[in-house]
Amino acid sequence: MTREARRERILAAAGSVFASVGYDAAGMREVAAAAGISTPVLYDHFPAKAQLYAALLESEVDGLLAGWGSLPPSDDPEVLLRSRVAAIFAWIESHERGWRMIFAETPSDPAVASVHRRGQERATATLAALFHGVPLDLTARIPRPLADEVLGEACKSALNAVATWWWRHREIPRDEVVALTVDLLWRGLATLIKGER
Repeated sequence: MTREARRERILAAAGSVFASVGYDAAGMREVAAAAGISTPVLYDHFPAKAQLYAALLESEVDGLLAGWGSLPPSDDPEVLLRSRVAAIFAWIESHERGWRMIFAETPSDPAVASVHRRGQERATATLAALFHGVPLDLTARIPRPLADEVLGEACKSALNAVATWWWRHREIPRDEVVALTVDLLWRGLATLIKGER
């Protein structure tokens, strides 16, 4: 097995262990056993549990953002929002562990917390980019890049809140959750977009 293939196997095993017992209770021996390798081989790839978790977290953030990046552009802000919300919820539906790591769990370990914070910042920046170049009728007199960042952060928080609710109400189809989320976000944002008032 190549080093890269072994690393991927370790990350998959670690994801299962962390998902089942949480970061604090997970041990490197359990991860090694789940990956079918010895503990020294695991430490050769990841010298500490925090580094292993951080690598897994970065991988999950990369996966989430890659889905957004592959979507086609649009000049219609509502189409942009709807397609991104749909992609986010599709990813959440098939990546529960990743969603929990990125949005639901706040790590206490400082090394992991910095990776977590960078992942959150990347998610906010990706959402904020939806507002770049869209004329907004803002009453706040703050620089436009900061306004875009605040709107991106608000969208991320709303998406996370709806996703948290959805995990308790899985009987609701994803398409309905997407429609509800777009209704919530778009009806508020539409009044800010020039020409919609």
